Amino acid sequence: MARLTYRQIEAFRAVMISGTTSGAANILCISQPAVSRLLSDFEDTVGVNMFERHKKRLVPTPEARFFYEEVERAFVSLEQLSRAAEELRGFHLGSLRIASMPAVSVEFLPTLVRRFSDEHAGISLTLQVRSTQQVADLVASQQFDLGVISGIHLTDPAIEEETLADSRMVCVLPAGHPLADAELIRPEDLEDEAFVSLGSEQDLRYKIDNVFDQAGVRRQLLFDTQLHYAACAFVLAGNGVSIVDPITAQHYARLGLVVKRFEPRIDYRYAIIFPRHRSRSGLTKAFVELLKDELSDLQRSSGGLFEMAG
Repeated sequence: MARLTYRQIEAFRAVMISGTTSGAANILCISQPAVSRLLSDFEDTVGVNMFERHKKRLVPTPEARFFYEEVERAFVSLEQLSRAAEELRGFHLGSLRIASMPAVSVEFLPTLVRRFSDEHAGISLTLQVRSTQQVADLVASQQFDLGVISGIHLTDPAIEEETLADSRMVCVLPAGHPLADAELIRPEDLEDEAFVSLGSEQDLRYKIDNVFDQAGVRRQLLFDTQLHYAACAFVLAGNGVSIVDPITAQHYARLGLVVKRFEPRIDYRYAIIFPRHRSRSGLTKAFVELLKDELSDLQRSSGGLFEMAG
């Protein structure tokens, strides 16, 4: 048995709408004989008389009306698919799942996600905050489209990594601290200061401790926390000083924290990761572009406290 063609169904639908082959020809922008030929092939393929001829008009049979209802449902679905394709082309439909370490999730990424949502109305956005290793696991398993992490060494072959910024850690002080007017802070400036340390399982803790050990500087290690924003909150409350990542520090600077350049340099790298074995969507690429633009703006406005490259 021959199969119906899309063009035959189009001709049938056009005749049902217009009532004549000439009207259908106008709808389809083809000749009237072409419509008649398509309609004849359509009826032969279906094996049912779909129209009764009355003068110049075609009167649908009950079978035609029944079939037309099915055709209309199909065409509505096709039109919905076409609209969905248009929405996808304009980034107005779809979803983007982002996983991030805490350091950039206090203000920076939520603000960026809101901007992206405003620019791409109708999309679904997820921002999940986890430890760097958990972010890597979520991206490697393809549960998330991208992840933002600190620049730790990754060996997972399921992850593709790009550097966002090679920056440096900064010193944070409470308002009114004697060093608040200093141009930069060195280890010896913090002799005997109450110091808020990052968690002992973090590599950064050992890098920071090594800088002070090399300088022979003693600190009062009274506070310990895993999170950079918690360290900033401790300092803001007057509980000592600390050394943290620059993006978190910039957020707390707006709340009154004093942020200073620290020497010698302690590197802090921000990176973005993707599932290696999955193509990046248009939404993912657009978000990464916005993210990089925002980091460039932050570099220009930070007075040298945030650096894109070492």
